[in-house]
Amino acid sequence: MKRTGELALGIIGIILSGLMIFVGMLFMWISKTDEFKTAMMDEFANDPSIKPEDFEMIFNFMSGAGWALIIAAVLGVIFGLIGVLNIKGNKNPKLAGWLFIAGTVSVGVISVGFGFLPALLFLIAGIMCLVRKPPVETNEI
Repeated sequence: MKRTGELALGIIGIILSGLMIFVGMLFMWISKTDEFKTAMMDEFANDPSIKPEDFEMIFNFMSGAGWALIIAAVLGVIFGLIGVLNIKGNKNPKLAGWLFIAGTVSVGVISVGFGFLPALLFLIAGIMCLVRKPPVETNEI
């Protein structure tokens, strides 16, 4: 039985999870850049409702969100790669399905919805792996 759909969805999910790693790195880099901090403070300098402590809280949040995205994406890449290797050649589709679903949970939950698309692709691939059954061969006498 060919598993081209599951394989394609898994590979695309891995690629999108890899891109999430770069987005997490971008968040961390932006939160540490002095030019960005000064530009934000200059932009909102005339707003009396925003205090300097609020800016520090925002930058700390961006750094934490960057780490969360990186961790979620790395877990998604690992689960996706192991799942793709198990589905290739129809070796162990049940294990691959559960690994794709574990990748869905890790990417979707840890990234707090930011990794929605790779999580959705992993979920569809996992369900397809678990539900599709090989055709029954009949022996005619």
